[in-house]
Amino acid sequence: MTMLCSPLLHGVAVAALAAPLYPLPEPTLSSPSGEDDLRVKIDHEKLANDFLQRAGIDPEKATDTSIEDLLDDGFYTMRLGLFDLAVAAHELEDRTKGDDFALLAVALLDVQDNFLDWLGPDAPGARDARKDLDRLRDWCSGLRGNAIDDIEGEPGELTVGLEAPDRVIEAQAAFGAYMATGKPLGLERTGELVDTFIVAPDRRAFLELVSAFGAMSPSNQYSYWSDDILTWTNCYYNEISVVALEFADPEGTTPGNFAGIDMNSRSPTGMQQQIAQLAGNTLFDNMYGEKIPPSLAGAFSVNNVIDIYGECNTRIDGDLRVRRSEALEIFVPGGRSEGGVLPPNLADSRWRGEHGKDRYLVALQGAQSAGENQAKKRADRVRLFVLQDDDMRSRMALRAPFLGSPALANELIIPDEFYGDSLEFFRSYRTGFVYWLQQEGMRSSKAARSAFGEVLSKLAQADAGADSLEATIEEVYGRPLSSEDPVKEDLEGEFLIWLSKL
Repeated sequence: MTMLCSPLLHGVAVAALAAPLYPLPEPTLSSPSGEDDLRVKIDHEKLANDFLQRAGIDPEKATDTSIEDLLDDGFYTMRLGLFDLAVAAHELEDRTKGDDFALLAVALLDVQDNFLDWLGPDAPGARDARKDLDRLRDWCSGLRGNAIDDIEGEPGELTVGLEAPDRVIEAQAAFGAYMATGKPLGLERTGELVDTFIVAPDRRAFLELVSAFGAMSPSNQYSYWSDDILTWTNCYYNEISVVALEFADPEGTTPGNFAGIDMNSRSPTGMQQQIAQLAGNTLFDNMYGEKIPPSLAGAFSVNNVIDIYGECNTRIDGDLRVRRSEALEIFVPGGRSEGGVLPPNLADSRWRGEHGKDRYLVALQGAQSAGENQAKKRADRVRLFVLQDDDMRSRMALRAPFLGSPALANELIIPDEFYGDSLEFFRSYRTGFVYWLQQEGMRSSKAARSAFGEVLSKLAQADAGADSLEATIEEVYGRPLSSEDPVKEDLEGEFLIWLSKL
């Protein structure tokens, strides 16, 4: 099969390509000894009933239970600006899981803190909001799992259950209203738009929760009661994000269906990075909607994670095929087709050797240098990038533009064997470009950062439409985003020249 691809910042083509559909092997019974063997068929109904009972819900009434009922009856939540972070109350009886919850709370606040940094000091109400954010973050940073373990009373808002000081609860409410009404961007929402993240601390918790969704929503049971959920790392229930805090271990030696890999096994902050990247995607969707396409939102999110943690060592986007040969498109209700199979045994590709510490620029320049040798025109020396097949034996070149409306006309035919490398290339290219735009897009780094924040602010006020992004960029930078033949007079052309001189 050959892929026809328009890898751009201006549409959804690349977003759709981020979740290819490949067959996933059926779970197999490795030993005849029973349920504790390596892989068995999942008893979804039992998992769902176990979860619902612990959440205080009669399994016989599952279909009458809304997600709001489930959260109210069985979950602790914490409002963190734009986000609600939720975890099943029975999971927090383990103090280690309580510690992790506190770390994730700080991570969600850090994502928003860095976004406010990007907007700059002139964002409406930013000074007071940062004070509220800092006060809430300081309290969350001091939160420990043993305090959560000792909590008394019904599930609900953790700051209330833990009797946080009044000044913290006031800061929490103020910062939540500030972000969820869109005030930092000058938006005038009549209500607060809040996004919920449910976290499942381990593989059993994740499988139980997803199975419960199948019991609650019979019309979508075919998705939630599929044995494919063994490999899921995140999914959605309507607009609510559900995130596993352990990676699936489909090839591992740990017995049972609940074998998982610690997200921090690859990096000390791997768990926080994972949710921070997902939260960044959600933040841009919340604040901008269709004005920023998913492909560009993803590039912002990766840069956000690198700003906070110094790297982005996650497995959320790009080539997610297990050992680069298999993948899974996760479809769940809510109109999204996202999620992923985490391949923890996937050797880092040439694009991720530094885990994003270099914003993927070294690998990009290497692909660009290889393209220079294939250029027939002098101008194309900076416009060609070489891809490799999975075996790293064959090569093909792609020619810029890759950004904006000019890329729409630049239909790229990508053979199957180069598909995985193309996903990694486009991910790296967008991330590198966004970093360059923020740091080098104007004559000085100070002016570049100011212009970057101005684009984010003005874009939120722009009319909805496919052209709003490019029009806003050209208004602020005085140059178009790209052109049919990127040159120094457009931003993509200048980025290509800059990249070639690194």
